[in-house]
Amino acid sequence: MDAMAMRTRHTELCPLDTTLKILDGKWKSIILCRLMDQELRYTELLNSLFGCTRRMLSLQLKQLEHDQIICKKVDRTYVPIKTSYHLSPLGQSLVPLIRAMDTWGRDYLQVVANN
Repeated sequence: MDAMAMRTRHTELCPLDTTLKILDGKWKSIILCRLMDQELRYTELLNSLFGCTRRMLSLQLKQLEHDQIICKKVDRTYVPIKTSYHLSPLGQSLVPLIRAMDTWGRDYLQVVANN
């Protein structure tokens, strides 16, 4: 189910479910973090994600591209073809949210660890 289908998951408009669906996926959050500051080639992304398979990375990238969060750039002047990814304008608008969620998660882990 894609992010647009999640908008009415509870038979009512639910933007939060849409947002959560976009970020849902084992590797999506870290992919987005990697792309927040720079454009990366497919191989660079793969090498930075220890334990992520080529198939899984391709699937996660396709989903993010389908949801218009990232853009894929193909340069056919290179052999082999150079494929790179960067955040779209919609993806860029997620950056403050991702950073806020990271801060909240860090604070949460500290509180829970101290209880």
